[in-house]
Amino acid sequence: MNNNEYVKAYQKTKQSLSTVSSSHEIIRTLMKELINSMQKIVLDIQDNKNLISSINKDITKKAINKSKSISKSLSIIYGLQTCLDFDKAQEIATNLFQLYEYCRHEIIKGFSQKNEEGIIKAIEIIKQIMEGWEEIPSLAKQA
Repeated sequence: MNNNEYVKAYQKTKQSLSTVSSSHEIIRTLMKELINSMQKIVLDIQDNKNLISSINKDITKKAINKSKSISKSLSIIYGLQTCLDFDKAQEIATNLFQLYEYCRHEIIKGFSQKNEEGIIKAIEIIKQIMEGWEEIPSLAKQA
């Protein structure tokens, strides 16, 4: 799925009140995929640090996989940012946008500097946001 598909899927579910839990499920799924992609980046960086010698073909394959993980992570973050509704909840949307932007910067910085520490911090932030999204369906049922 590319960014436009994520955004369209989210906006379609957002339009219908009967599918509130579906839109939340999409966000949770995106966040799970984001965490998985970011964890792959961390592992790739760690592998490169531990790499003493390797065949060129192996290096090329790892570079392609790393590139896919970075691209996927950045695409998901972009999708999450574009889905924020600043009209309904400006403060929450602004805070989430800033957190996503921080994570985006840490991915880029970690990749370019071959340092996984910032990406690991960003993963923890996304996990905390995801925990909040996971609580929404149960809170909606209580209301």
